[in-house]
Parts: sequence; structure tokens; C-alpha cells
Amino acid sequence: MSSTEGKADPVVVQKNRGISDAVLRIPESATHGAAAKLAALNRGLAADEQFIDLSIGALDTPTDPRIDRGVIDFIQADSATIHAFAPIKGFPFLLESIAARVDRLHGITYDPESEIMVTPGGVKGSISVTFHALLNPGDEVVIPVPNWPHYADMVRLHEAIPKTVLVTAEDGLTPSALEGAISERTKIVVLGDCVNPTGKVYSTGELEALARTVARHNLRRAAEGESPVHVLFDTPYEAHVMGPRARTFAAIDVRMPDGTDCSMRPWTVSVTGPGKTYGMHGDRIGYLCGPADIVDACARAQVNLTSFASSYGQVATHIALRPEMDEVATARAKAARANLEAMLAEIGTIPSLRINEPQGGYFLFADFSAFADAYRQLGHSTAEQFLLAEAKVATISGSHFAEGEPLDHFVRINCGRTGTLPSEVGGRIKRALGRLKP
Repeated sequence: MSSTEGKADPVVVQKNRGISDAVLRIPESATHGAAAKLAALNRGLAADEQFIDLSIGALDTPTDPRIDRGVIDFIQADSATIHAFAPIKGFPFLLESIAARVDRLHGITYDPESEIMVTPGGVKGSISVTFHALLNPGDEVVIPVPNWPHYADMVRLHEAIPKTVLVTAEDGLTPSALEGAISERTKIVVLGDCVNPTGKVYSTGELEALARTVARHNLRRAAEGESPVHVLFDTPYEAHVMGPRARTFAAIDVRMPDGTDCSMRPWTVSVTGPGKTYGMHGDRIGYLCGPADIVDACARAQVNLTSFASSYGQVATHIALRPEMDEVATARAKAARANLEAMLAEIGTIPSLRINEPQGGYFLFADFSAFADAYRQLGHSTAEQFLLAEAKVATISGSHFAEGEPLDHFVRINCGRTGTLPSEVGGRIKRALGRLKP
């Protein structure tokens, strides 16, 4: 008898325990817990035999020490503020810093008091309260994929429906694909720059073309008294756009066929945070900028969920967003890009391995499809499994970024690693592929 014979299906058991259907439909996270699992695998192995973790999307570059020092100074000067209740939307001094940073980076002005809000839980917290503010059960959210997998999971938690659209890394979401995805139930379209995992960076022209599609639907909906299509513009990697920076979506005005201009600002909520930009993942601070009524609705949701963001994290973010720290964001992005280019030089010349150089960011989205038949003979059904078992390199399968799509033979490789790792990883992958039978 097998170890599972005669036992009840665990999902059925959970459902009988009354656990939410929405929660049960969410798959296990591909990254959380990975570090602990790899540490267990590496226990007792020699240094050159240990697994290399290129899965979770953090950089090796440490946080600038001025941020730590600034928090210490703040505590010493005003410990009462650190330990007191904070305003739901965030400390006024941080809201001012956010407004100034957004203006410097994107040339768009938001009112700190009414159009900006700070969230706990990083950018994920900003996305969550935006979904709470806008989504009703049955609403649809258009998500171009491959893309960050938690969008779809978070949509389901709100009993709404993720509507994924498979796109290419080169083109991203196109107006025709968006037009085909929008229905009468569409409530939100997810866009952004420096898309995870492909590194797609939209140009101003591409965003304007998408904006015309959104505007056309929203003008009709407004005339009929219906809810508009909103745009969630998610930019956690905004500092990692190395080429020309497109106009942010909220700043786009498009000319309609009747000659009128239509602004995207009333329909756009922009979300980001300091995590990827300044190496502040553990601070778990996010922030959103958008129309005042939507920001107020987000605050109403947040006060009943998590109250307010950590005071320590808010102080650290305030320090990070000062103008003199902009050079830190740029330097970190350049270092990460150099690491990516080093990794691409190592593995980009492997015959039959297909990698499009990303337009931004520090991830490579590599296509191992040409080797699939060969590594299946070894019992590996995905490229992620093959690389982990045969090269001792941990990545994330492309299937996590586009559920239901045939991306099992793609992997996302985090190149934000320093030192000799690109050379070591490249050598391991080359040797593992070389051992495959044609």
C-alpha cells in the first residue's frame, strides 16, 4: 500500500474544514521558502557543490548605510513618533517626499494630502488595497502574461476574475490584444514598466496606443453611466529602466477622433515602493498615487485591514527618497544591469538556447525548449527541474508567470548577483546541457 492509499484528498479535507474556496484556489508561492529549502540542500556540501539561488528577485547590493543611520538618528531624536499610531495614509513628511520623488522621476505632480497613500506589505500592499477599493465579485482584470504571478492570485482573493492575455516580450500588450480582452465586466487593466520576468519597457508611443483603447471604452461607459476601466500601473522596477523613460501612464493625454483630449489620470492608480530601488525589501513599504476618491477608498479598506505602515519603514523610506539618494538608485540599477550583461555573455552564446536581451531590469527569461526532449529522458518535465537537478542552479519556471500557458521550458534567472557567480552559473549550465543526449 502506498503512503497515500486510503487517505482523503487534502483539498477535500480542507474544504470540509470550511477554508475559503478563494484561498484554496491559490497555488503555493514559487519563491517564499525557497531560501530555507536550498539551505537544507546545501547543508554539508562543499562550497563548489552547493546549489546557487537565482530564484528570488532581490539584489546582492546592500542597502545604503545612510538609510540605517537616518533611522537611528530619528529614533534618538523622536522615539515617541516611532512608537505611536501613524496616520492611515502615511506620515506627512513621507507623503511630501513621495510627491517630490515622483515629480523628479516622472514630471507629474500629486497632492500629498489627497492623492498619495503609503501601505504596509510593500508594493503588494498597494495593489491589495487598490483591488479592495475597485473590485466587486465577478469583475474582470486584464493581465498580460508572462507577468508577476500574484496579480491573478490577488484578483481571485477578491472573488474577481483574472483574464490573462499571452503577449511577447518584445511587444507586450498591444491595442488589438487589449481590445480583444476587454469585456463589459472589465474593471482593471494591469500595466507597468520593466515587466517581471521579461524586462519589457513600454515606450510612450506604445502606452499612448493602449490609452486610446482605454479612453474609447471609458468615454462610452461614461455616456452610459457605467463604471470606467481603471489602469493599475505597477512600477517596482522603475529605477531599472536604463534607456529612455516613457511618460508614466497617468501623465498621458490622447487625442480622440473628435479632436478632444482625454487624460488617463482620472483612471490610473500608480503603485511602487523602495524595495527593488534601494534594497529595502524587509521594510515592506509601498505607496500609491491616484485620484483622490480612489485613494480615500483605499484608505477606508486599509484601516480595516492593516491600519498603517510600519513607522520604522516609513522613516527609512523618507530618507531613501531624498534627492541626494537618487544617485544610489541609479548606481544600484547600473550594477545590476552589468551583472545581467555578464550573465548574458556567459550563457547567451549557447547554441539553441534562446534569450532575448531584456529592455530593462535584471532578469533573463530564457527559453530551453530546444533541450526539452533531451532532459525529459532524464525524468525532468521542466527546465526549472533540469537546472536544479543537473546544474544545481535554482530558477523559477516560466509556468509560474503564465498559468495555463506552455512556458514550462522557460525559466526566470535573477542576475542581480555579484562577484564570480555569472561565470560559475554559466559554466554549470553549459556542462549540464553538454551532458544531454541529442
